[in-house]
Amino acid sequence: MLRVLKVTLFTLLAAAVLSTTFGAGYALAVANAFQSPQVRLERSSPFAATTRTSPREFALLDEVWTILNEDFVEPKALDPSKLGRGAVDGLITALGDNHTTYIDAETFQAEQTGIRGSYEGIGAHVAMADGVLTIVAPIAGSPAEAVGIRAGDKILAVEGNSIQGMSLTDAVNIIKGPRGTKVTLEILHEGATRSQTVVVTRGEIKPQSVILRFLPDGYAHLRIVQFTQRTSAEVKDALKQVKDKKAAGIILDLRNNPGGLLDTTVEVANQFLRGGDAGYQVDRNGHKETLRLTNDGEALDIPVVVLVNRGSASGSELLAGALQDRGRAMLIGTRTFGKGSVNHLRQLSDGSALYVTIGRWLTPNGRQIEGNGLTPDIPLEMTEEDVKNQKDPQLERAIEVLRTRTS
Repeated sequence: MLRVLKVTLFTLLAAAVLSTTFGAGYALAVANAFQSPQVRLERSSPFAATTRTSPREFALLDEVWTILNEDFVEPKALDPSKLGRGAVDGLITALGDNHTTYIDAETFQAEQTGIRGSYEGIGAHVAMADGVLTIVAPIAGSPAEAVGIRAGDKILAVEGNSIQGMSLTDAVNIIKGPRGTKVTLEILHEGATRSQTVVVTRGEIKPQSVILRFLPDGYAHLRIVQFTQRTSAEVKDALKQVKDKKAAGIILDLRNNPGGLLDTTVEVANQFLRGGDAGYQVDRNGHKETLRLTNDGEALDIPVVVLVNRGSASGSELLAGALQDRGRAMLIGTRTFGKGSVNHLRQLSDGSALYVTIGRWLTPNGRQIEGNGLTPDIPLEMTEEDVKNQKDPQLERAIEVLRTRTS
């Protein structure tokens, strides 16, 4: 029986880094991917051990195993479980798709038994990019953010041991851990030539969804941290406050937002766009499914600008792309992550699971997000000096743009 889970891939994989189980990342996912993709979990695999579904070329694996079993000099090294896992990892690696991922049975079971509202770990969403574990976005207020880990950073080593060439699951498993414990990471900041070592004390992570504040200029700064089950209602409530305060404009901050639930993303887009489409999903056969909007949002006319950066991924890219293509808002910041894949979750016969990319997201104008990201209308970097001095030139520029529009 097919059970539909509305899930975000970054959330699930990131939570493995963050917690002793998949923790809240999975809770957020189950709560509805990333259904930026709609991820389906099939409880029992349709592939029985007696069913041959592989092409004849795969017979080489049997030949190699037979020869190794007969001739290899170290018989003790011929662990079928270990070699079988290596074959699966090699198969997935050969696809060249960073979002198709194998999760072992132990981790997958922990993921399902660890559903709770908070979790323990370093607090960062991750993905595998070109074989390197990469920070998609640190969670606001997390230990990772506190030590200066940023979107686009690469994790090269853990406790002094290189993780290059590891699978995403294996790399994640050696980083996760309970609060109060420390983990030493070798980090390469995006654009840097030398790596640096940071020690992160794992803590309890309580993800936020929406943060609203009113700026002295009379504008509202609305930050969406992630698209969770509660985000749509929180955004709607925030926009009602914006209207009550008669704010002159909204700065929609999607920086370091790794995505989340498709339904929620579309509902939030509906708050800013007057009907029409939010984008499309295209499957392997080229079939296009339209994400349609209604006409009952709370902020259909108020001026809006959007802040994005390298940590804006998946659902946040879908929303930003819709606002940009529809001419509703300008984007300010840096190119986004470029995660526009739809993923399907299948449980395998041994209790492990496989995330499979089954489609791509397109913006209303047909732009493919996957591998490309979105280019801001006003490109503007945050420098090391800005971070050090706690300055936010992107936010300042957004205020200038709104001031021009509202005047």
